[in-house]
Amino acid sequence: MSLAKTFETAKNLGVLTEGWLKHVKGILKENPADIGIKLQLDSAASIVAPAALVATVVSQSGLTVGHDPIRVLLIGSDPLIRFDNSKWASLAGEMLGSPGAIDILLTVDEDAASEFSQLASALDLEPCGVITHEEASSESGPQVDLAIWVHPAGESSDPGEQQNTTTAIGLASQRGVPVYTASFNEVDLHAQNYLIHEQAWQMVPLGGAIERGSKAINKFGISTADLGVEGGWGAILGKLEVSLPTLSEVEISLVRTAMRLVCAEGALHTSWTLGQRINGVAFNRIIPVGLLGNMAIDPQTGHILQQDEDSRELRLIGHLWQAALERMPISKRDLLPWACRLKLAFLSELPKEDERRKEAVATLEEGFRAGVFDAGVALARCYEGSKADGSSAKAVQWHREVGDRHPLSAYSLAYQALEEEDYAAAEIHLRASSAFGYPVAMTDLGKLLCSTDREGEGLQLLGEAADLKDPEANYELGEVSAKAGELQNALNYLRQAWTYGHAEAAGLAAQVAQYMLDHGIGKRSLIKREVKEISTYQKKLDRRQVSNAH
Repeated sequence: MSLAKTFETAKNLGVLTEGWLKHVKGILKENPADIGIKLQLDSAASIVAPAALVATVVSQSGLTVGHDPIRVLLIGSDPLIRFDNSKWASLAGEMLGSPGAIDILLTVDEDAASEFSQLASALDLEPCGVITHEEASSESGPQVDLAIWVHPAGESSDPGEQQNTTTAIGLASQRGVPVYTASFNEVDLHAQNYLIHEQAWQMVPLGGAIERGSKAINKFGISTADLGVEGGWGAILGKLEVSLPTLSEVEISLVRTAMRLVCAEGALHTSWTLGQRINGVAFNRIIPVGLLGNMAIDPQTGHILQQDEDSRELRLIGHLWQAALERMPISKRDLLPWACRLKLAFLSELPKEDERRKEAVATLEEGFRAGVFDAGVALARCYEGSKADGSSAKAVQWHREVGDRHPLSAYSLAYQALEEEDYAAAEIHLRASSAFGYPVAMTDLGKLLCSTDREGEGLQLLGEAADLKDPEANYELGEVSAKAGELQNALNYLRQAWTYGHAEAAGLAAQVAQYMLDHGIGKRSLIKREVKEISTYQKKLDRRQVSNAH
């Protein structure tokens, strides 16, 4: 069977797989065989994809097909390249119009049979050859014309993945073999580049850019959750090239810690990608930017949002300090370590599974030892939320380890001091946290000062925090304004609090608005609309509380 024409003209993996199935069914009609499975498009795509990947990379490599067989080494632990001794990848030769022109090599000798193994035997497909990692990297090792590193996983603590990295870079650096890469998405490619950066190599997207229609996009990849070009199996193609190390060890450790944690969590969130503008939130009153996992940020306010797994609503979980918000990058490459820092700093729980939880703790401890303060904050916050014996003491211990070097730890230490009635220490820690521009600390410092003879400074801090959209600060100023009889100002402040989930602010705003209606204060139509919107929010909050209770 010849797949060359179909491979050349197919727009995606589905079309290519459909063409391959027609060829296969024709062969089986002439040569009946028990293949033990019903051939269907969706399942068959997974065995066509590896061959399509190899054929795509070879066709872009400049190697001449049709003379001596091209020996392609597939590096990685991905099961699709290892099933049935990688017989399916050998179809690449037929896709390039030259059956038998591609010899597939693996570094693993295993018998991993797929549900299509009987079909592979019926089609008499050629199994892969096997060479060791040591042979692959050695200058005197067996011939390798080209290598494809499928889904590098530099964040993994698995020794096998570390060996894959060593082999891929060894092939390129010691033997001069062209090593291509296949990543899940653009963010994955950038993450892996941070993780191999110190070895002076980088994965450069084919064609130099990642955009629709570019060489970097593998049109025969398996898309994830309808993300298409944004992600999936073998989605982004690149090539290992020499680079000049410029990043610090702390930056690299930051990315490694966060990405290893994402790996330990064992979940792939696909509602959005890193850097994606998320439309349709609050009637587009805000347009958050996607971060790692199910986190997002409103870049206008610094509000950290998280998508609820059940309701799919975005909920406010934190407020980013100005020192970090002002440095928010635009490019995905630069946004990645910035988002990694937020992923760690606002972490609130560890994986529930025992092994993954232990792995996460070890990862965070290692990150902190490497100078990533956010990893220490993550441990402290997770222990704070844990009900296990001794967790509270561990939380305090980690906050003290980080100290005033991080706004969230400084803030927690302030409350520890307040519990001990050490108001001088509490003020010191709150000022340290406020120095980062952390609105929550500015609010609480303002409230603390307002309870003393320094009310002027306190109100100034509350005003600055309110300008930064801190709900509690706006609630406090709304209350102050209401007591002073400045009712319209009170409503304005309170709206900036209850629209971000402040229930007490909604209650007070409802009272103020009703008082204004009862006494004919303000423009009646606007006040009535305010009352209606407050009521709608309160009903939404009630539904959410009922949902959380169950």
